[in-house]
This record gives sequence, C-alpha cells and structure tokens, in this order.
Amino acid sequence: MARQKLHIDELYEVSGKILMEKGYAGFHFKLVSDQLNVSRSTIYEYFSNKDELIASLMVHLMDTIMAEYKDMDEIARPLAKLRNMYDSFMKYADIHQILLFAPFVNGAASPNVEKAMTTLRQQHYILNKLLTDVIEACKEEGTIRREIPSELIAGLLFQSIQIPKSRKVAEEEWHNLIFQVMLDGYGVKM
Repeated sequence: MARQKLHIDELYEVSGKILMEKGYAGFHFKLVSDQLNVSRSTIYEYFSNKDELIASLMVHLMDTIMAEYKDMDEIARPLAKLRNMYDSFMKYADIHQILLFAPFVNGAASPNVEKAMTTLRQQHYILNKLLTDVIEACKEEGTIRREIPSELIAGLLFQSIQIPKSRKVAEEEWHNLIFQVMLDGYGVKM
C-alpha cells in the first residue's frame, strides 16, 4: 500500500525534478505520485490540477529566491550587491529553468492558479526593480558605464545563467569569469 502522508516540500522537490525532466506537457500527477509512493488522490488533497501545483511550486521557488535579498541593505557597496545578486542567480539557476514554464500554465484553471500567477508576476517585477536599482547605484558609484541601458545589463545578468557550464573550468571560477566579462567586456584594452 502506498503511503498516504506527504510533506509539501517533498511534493515540490519531486514536482520540480519531473518538470525539468519531462517538461510541462509530460508532467502528470501519476509520475509525481509514483515517485512519492502515494496515491494520486493524496496529491489531489493539496492541488486540484497540475496547473495549481506548478503555479504554487513557482511561487514557492520565487519566495526562496526573494529571501536571498531580504538583507541586501547590509551590503554597503552597490557592486558588491550586484555580485551578490549574480551569485544568487547562479545558485538558483535550476529554479530559473522551472520558471520558464510559466507561460504554459493555464492561469484560468482555478482561482488558486490565477492568484499564484499574479503573485509570480509581482515577484518578478520586484526582483527586476531591485536589480535595476542596484545597477543604477553602480552607475552612480562609477563602477558601471552610465551610457549602457540598465535594462540591457539586467537582461544580460538574468540570461547569464543560460550560458553552458565549461567542463574544463571549475564552476565557481566559471561564474567569476562570466561576471568579469560582463563587467569589463571581452575586448582588448588599447
């Protein structure tokens, strides 16, 4: 007999892995219930459909990311704040992969999905605003060129997690190189 008790964090962890492996279309409660050794009805006690589960998972993941920035004011220098945010993006790169499924979620599937997707959009806006504000502070400090639009820099930072990891360079060093190239460029100084 399958166990019938389930912790929400287990459900989120397994759901995230399945979503990464199978994608939105391949995500089903049966896969989740099989991996958790529970009946599908146990999952339905938490969520009425896959869109509710995926939307809730995304909000949970964004909550995790946003918690990283609650103490940002303790970091004095804007460039150190920017590096902290970049390191966080790299730390949670897998989460970003899951968040890419947001456009597939049917926001009208239930009021819970609609609410979760609204929360997710608000969180994304707050994160983008925080990043843009830090970039603007770096410009005022003189550590980032003023003529480059802050939205471009923010986009590059967000997208940097998509750069494939090198097999020849240690992960931390790879992240340092990416950040350095974004900060200094890759052209030879003349």
